[in-house]
Amino acid sequence: MAEPHVISGLKAKRARIAGEIIKAQEIVARRTKELLAIDAVLLLFSPDCDPDMIAPIRPTSHGLFFQYRELGRLCLSARRKGGKPVTLEWIAAVVMAAKGLPDDKRLRKHVLDAARQSLMRMERKGLVRRVMNEPDTWWELAR
Repeated sequence: MAEPHVISGLKAKRARIAGEIIKAQEIVARRTKELLAIDAVLLLFSPDCDPDMIAPIRPTSHGLFFQYRELGRLCLSARRKGGKPVTLEWIAAVVMAAKGLPDDKRLRKHVLDAARQSLMRMERKGLVRRVMNEPDTWWELAR
């Protein structure tokens, strides 16, 4: 037989997830009603329009600490300041210092993850490139 504390922990976890699912379903139902109302008004003004043919836009979030495209600019600025290939950790530290953010462990992880994503987007555009992946990722400007 399983340990009682394991069973109670699993029950609590299941209850939390079930509650999140119910809340998400309520949000979906409310948003579906809103979408149907917008579709009805759209059809009033443009009867030949097919609302289902309007492509959805994926929602994005810019985070709490950086404005739109600010992190990318700060990463490039930090990268230029380094002169030679630098690590992601170094870039994140320079970005945090430039924004005046406290050196908190959780905040540093958030900035590291966001900077990594930003640098990977810039890599796809050809602005930066990875020099080395192991043990740390080193970045340099693509010339």
